Amino acid sequence: MSILPVAVIPAFLLENLPLLPNIVRYYDDFADIYRSIKNIASEDTWEITDDGLTSSLDFSRFDHDVRIILKNIVLDFISRLDITSVKGRFGELYRSEETSDFIRRSALLLPHEMRAEWITRILPNATPFAAEAMRAVLRSMCNLSIGHWNSHLSDYVSQLPGPKHDPYKVVRTGECFVPLDQQSLVTDHFDGLVARMSTDAPSTEELRDACILIIVFQYAFRPGQVSRIKIADLRVFETGAVHFAAIMTKKRDPNQRRLVNRSVKRDWCPLFVEYRRRRGYIIDLGNGIPANSLFGLTPADVSHSISRTIKRITGEAWTPTDLRHTAAQRQADSGASHMSVSEFLGHSNVRTANVYFDASPTQAQRVNNALGLSPIYSAVADVHRTKTIDKKSLMALPEDNQIGGVPHGVPIAGIGGCEVGQSGCTKNPVVSCYGCRKFLPVNDVAMHRQVTEGLRPVVHEFAAASRGDPSTPAYTQLRHTLEEAERVIADIEAGNSPE
Repeated sequence: MSILPVAVIPAFLLENLPLLPNIVRYYDDFADIYRSIKNIASEDTWEITDDGLTSSLDFSRFDHDVRIILKNIVLDFISRLDITSVKGRFGELYRSEETSDFIRRSALLLPHEMRAEWITRILPNATPFAAEAMRAVLRSMCNLSIGHWNSHLSDYVSQLPGPKHDPYKVVRTGECFVPLDQQSLVTDHFDGLVARMSTDAPSTEELRDACILIIVFQYAFRPGQVSRIKIADLRVFETGAVHFAAIMTKKRDPNQRRLVNRSVKRDWCPLFVEYRRRRGYIIDLGNGIPANSLFGLTPADVSHSISRTIKRITGEAWTPTDLRHTAAQRQADSGASHMSVSEFLGHSNVRTANVYFDASPTQAQRVNNALGLSPIYSAVADVHRTKTIDKKSLMALPEDNQIGGVPHGVPIAGIGGCEVGQSGCTKNPVVSCYGCRKFLPVNDVAMHRQVTEGLRPVVHEFAAASRGDPSTPAYTQLRHTLEEAERVIADIEAGNSPE
């Protein structure tokens, strides 16, 4: 960005600024306390604590005239923005070499002259984040009546154009969505941990990471929201149900920040029950983390936990944002309304949810996915998730370890063996076997084809009865069965193909 330098800001403009206070307070919502910044006028380095981390706002690199105005501007930021946004805005201004000239010209030029500067010199070179920081500077100048700016010009500033930027590009391209087969791996991981509870109990860290991932995977909460969940926000009922409350952050109006209640999927509740029991024995959480924090992690630590766990499960380092987009897309695909998706994500503007409906497949595509006909299920899997068994070995297994049943009136037998045995299965045998890590499918493609062909008419019946709503439990279970059966077929075919 090339902005012609201007002279030092005249003394009379600086003298008209309000006197800097000696101390200013701000709310640290992570620690749930008020903190203070002292010696505002004399100190050129202000320490602030946010999300459990302490950092500095360094004004020393700016000339004296700019420094005085910038301190007033940052104080205005603190009065109307959350401290995370203050750090972000100041960081953009600190990194830019043009900040001093921008502040000087903004203080001296008339509004229409500044608009011309904005369009011709600033906009073509500024990043979206830098442009928003500069626009925030102008809003503060309006609030503080610096130069020719006043409170009546706030709307004028808001109408300044921003750089061309599509924040939802990854949603439109689909690259942020976790594939369905990997989502199945995630749910299998949770089911596996629950199964281990009665034998080889998971470690406390495993339980903590799983509970965090469930909250993000199921309900699309951000790391900052997860880190702010308190012990008292987790409720366990006598029935075994588990509910938790999380705060809706990143609201334009701080008064809109509110707690929302969510329920954990019943199958995974035991993980939360056991973690909460163990959490009571954890005392030392580290500096900056409130004693009543449920997970005892900063937002950065939560983000790292999610990325580490999801990579261990799927082999790919999906981010918390990817999981958030994926959860929102599941809502849109299942027929949720715009208002429901917006409420689910905690968006201030309901129109933001449009991008997920633009990316959502048609009803015909959803039925094809449920029938196992989508091309994604006919592709060869990247890895072989299951081991197979031949017919002779299957017949040699005890009867209880041979899979058979009549789900939805469709007789099914001889599809494979179970390491646990049907009598010891806590799920619904046959329809829950495909995708289960204890399942040993028979090495016979024709047998599994019979399963998919036999269950497809049942899926059609559920699709017709529910008018295409794929959110019913039976519909979802059958869809999952067919998807996993197609994956087994692809794995067997890939293993039997000549090199």
